[in-house]
Amino acid sequence: MAQGEASIRVYLSPETKDRFKTVCFFKGLNMSDVTAELIENWLAKNDIDLPASQKNSLPKANSPKSKNSEG
Repeated sequence: MAQGEASIRVYLSPETKDRFKTVCFFKGLNMSDVTAELIENWLAKNDIDLPASQKNSLPKANSPKSKNSEG
């Protein structure tokens, strides 16, 4: 992981993970790079503008959340 980058954990079925890993391998792509690109593309389509007061009160990265609250 490059300095200045943060990590996340993603839960997938073993079959989906294996397919993703295999396709990335045969295309010569890094799984983290592909995942980051997918997230960036999703955010470009779905991002919202938050008031400055709410930006400071966003949940911390290590705060517990239910799986259902993650999109």
